[in-house]
Amino acid sequence: MQYQYVPYIWPLLASALASLSLGIFALLRRRNSKGAASFIISMFVVTIWSGGNALELSAADFFTKLFWANMQYFAYCYSPVILLALCMQFTGYDRWIQSKKILFFAVIPTINILLVWTDSLHGLIRYDMHMDFSGAFPVIAKKYGPIFFIHAAYSHFLNIFAVVLLIKAVFFRKSVYRKQVISLLIGVSLIVIPNILYISGLTPVKRFDITPMFFGPAGLILFQSIFRYKMFDLVPLARTTIFETIGAGVLVLDLQDRVLDSNPAFEKIVALSSSQISARRVEEVCCGIPELAKACIDRSISQTELSINNQKFSRVYDVQISPVSDRKGSLIGRLVMIYDITDKKLKQQEYSKQQWKLAVIEERERIARDMHDNIGQVLGFINLQAQGIRQELINAGIEAVSFKLDKLIEVTQVTHAEIREYIRNVRSLAYMEKDFITALEKHILNFKEQTGINVKLEMPDGFTGEALKPNIRINMLNIIKEALNNVRKHAEAENVRISCSLSQNQLCAAVEDDGKGFDIRQNHNAVKSKFGLDIMRERASEIGGQINIRTVEGKGSRISLCVPIEEGKKNANERDAGR
Repeated sequence: MQYQYVPYIWPLLASALASLSLGIFALLRRRNSKGAASFIISMFVVTIWSGGNALELSAADFFTKLFWANMQYFAYCYSPVILLALCMQFTGYDRWIQSKKILFFAVIPTINILLVWTDSLHGLIRYDMHMDFSGAFPVIAKKYGPIFFIHAAYSHFLNIFAVVLLIKAVFFRKSVYRKQVISLLIGVSLIVIPNILYISGLTPVKRFDITPMFFGPAGLILFQSIFRYKMFDLVPLARTTIFETIGAGVLVLDLQDRVLDSNPAFEKIVALSSSQISARRVEEVCCGIPELAKACIDRSISQTELSINNQKFSRVYDVQISPVSDRKGSLIGRLVMIYDITDKKLKQQEYSKQQWKLAVIEERERIARDMHDNIGQVLGFINLQAQGIRQELINAGIEAVSFKLDKLIEVTQVTHAEIREYIRNVRSLAYMEKDFITALEKHILNFKEQTGINVKLEMPDGFTGEALKPNIRINMLNIIKEALNNVRKHAEAENVRISCSLSQNQLCAAVEDDGKGFDIRQNHNAVKSKFGLDIMRERASEIGGQINIRTVEGKGSRISLCVPIEEGKKNANERDAGR
């Protein structure tokens, strides 16, 4: 190999030294940073380009020049792919790098390199190559084959693709750091533009490629991005990822109420794609949600709630609107945050129901205390006084009035017993909510003691009812108690069977007796009986259940209650029963 001194090599060597230094420094100090691998490889590749170009200029013979010209094709072919990878990592498309899809872009460059080194056999890249001594230094004169133009078009397609990604990040995505992207765009442009000018023959020096001279300055600009703007330490992708994945809808508006940016959560709310939203006025984007459009346009609104109801869903949103100012404090736009608070509202409603329920229980307990302290004691006093008067009349030999006093005493005792039973029921509500089975067994025991009727309780093994909601437990227990009360008053039964069972998505409870039964049609005309059945039906309706009555005169009756339960509650009950 023979070489000669050519003064034009110094800018090329300086550029090669700068890019090589940057690559080595990044390799030693920043190799674990995000995007550093692409930067390091790109610096080494452009070093081959500028260094090989310098050696080609200084070579004195054809074969030496051809060798270094062929070496530069490694950079010609692969640098656009590496440059695109670097831009993809920085603009949020690094999934192509992680999945190694970027390697598909390297297939054509690899084929081109193989054709370059075998050019003498086919001439598809270059042909009619010879030394040209007409200038200040000799160069290789050549003509380009058809594959070269494919290579050139493909390379510039990748370069332009990379530039478009950066331009899009600068002007159309406000969620990344613009200074970093602008810096990267300038550095990439210093590589892409001179090469396009050389290929098109518009460079002032037509005998050799001036592109490698810009690699050093381009590398220094990228170097500044790394250490001043911390391009690979504080990657804008993190901010973009949060913006894209946050559950709240985000909308960025300019001062003319045009949409500058939006995230997928907002696009889902308005059922539009990003292309249908970008650069349009907010009233057009939110035409399907007039309340939201009004809130975005009205400058006096900073927070509001709105509901969206359609056939598919019903949601409640909290909308917060805040101004966006630049560093000088000048208003440049507004930020709209839309939070889905549907679950929160449902929990608030449930909490309000629970509070109301507690208030009702407390009021019932207060009424029970008042009844015990007032009406209950008065009835007790009347009962004792009436019994005393009757005894005195009997002792005095007055029998005519004692019969009426007996009736008065009987009514007073019954009323007193019913009020005491009511007080006991009211005061046991809180306990009933906690332990369904124990409360039921306690009431059955009292029923048996008061009536002498035999009661058999059948429950699935291990079933406690703890998985049932409190309102279901209370209403079921009261319905069973009302059914037993009807048995006591009307059935003249000797045996009662109470059973609970789980089937599909229902919980069923049944009360059966062997009493005299009744005619349902006649029963509907009986005000007292109808009143009791209506109460049971109302309680069943409150918990989404249904009452079914079967009775035959002389053969007893059966009252059953079936309540639908959620799948999760059903599984919990089945686990209880299987313990």
